[in-house]
Amino acid sequence: MACPVYLFTGFLDSGKTTLIKDTLNDEQFMDGISRTLIICFEQGETEYTNEFLDEHNAFIEFLDASTQLTVEKMHELDTLYHPDQVFIEYNGSESVSETLLTGMPDYWPLVEILTTVDASTFPVYISNMRSLMFEQLRWSDVVICNRCTPDTSGSLLRGNIKAINKRAQIFYEGNFGEPVELKNGLLPFDVNSEIIDVKDDDYGLWYMDAADNPDKYNGKKVILRGMYAEDLPGYKQTFILGRRAMVCCEADTSLCGITVTGVKIWEMEKGMWVQVEGTLKELPVENGGKTLVLYADKIQHYNGPADPFVYFS
Repeated sequence: MACPVYLFTGFLDSGKTTLIKDTLNDEQFMDGISRTLIICFEQGETEYTNEFLDEHNAFIEFLDASTQLTVEKMHELDTLYHPDQVFIEYNGSESVSETLLTGMPDYWPLVEILTTVDASTFPVYISNMRSLMFEQLRWSDVVICNRCTPDTSGSLLRGNIKAINKRAQIFYEGNFGEPVELKNGLLPFDVNSEIIDVKDDDYGLWYMDAADNPDKYNGKKVILRGMYAEDLPGYKQTFILGRRAMVCCEADTSLCGITVTGVKIWEMEKGMWVQVEGTLKELPVENGGKTLVLYADKIQHYNGPADPFVYFS
């Protein structure tokens, strides 16, 4: 029978060990699980005591580097411990290895990657060590932002995480996993206003929220500003309006774009900045999901911002 593997990533002292211990204490998650193997690449302030391990029938193996966790090593550990599940507490300074991402044996499938983020240090890390944060977040299925306070900027956390990894689910917690309500919420504008005027600095936050929740904006009037980024072949009154967001560095960007229709694109040039006012409508797409299209009422030339990139703060 296959033994599911859960990978826990995040910087040292970001809460990985605490999350693993909380998971082992979760009776619903542990239902049917009798033996857990923890593979640990680093030790922070929180430790696994012998009493805790014995109580949860968990076993721990310490390795110095990800290169030591080969398929051969996995087979050795599987034979030695016969685990029902494996938790890997990764080194916060290492990129996730190719073995874990694509080379896991059938008997140890990687089923989920969870990343812990210390909300109190995140603004410093994302400003000064973005490439390291990129490696921590790029493959995550779930991101747990802990040590949040009511004054924590949820928009800064969410925006930057989603710029790196759009599919990640994000959860916000206070100390010790307690729930927290962020005073300023996640968005810097009122979605219920008569016209949602999305400022330059807020475009990325609006874009991520609209992509996740198109129904929230269906029928809403908005003002958006961005570049004439792309044509849509075969459409004479439609183009892609957008701005580029840095994923890792200036050489690695992704387009945050939305389809705009009802304009005279023959009077426009690619790369020009425009301001569009119109109504958003939710439409189905081929994969069964939904997307938003902006039906323009007004469009005019706009002097773009000094910094054309999208930032999430």
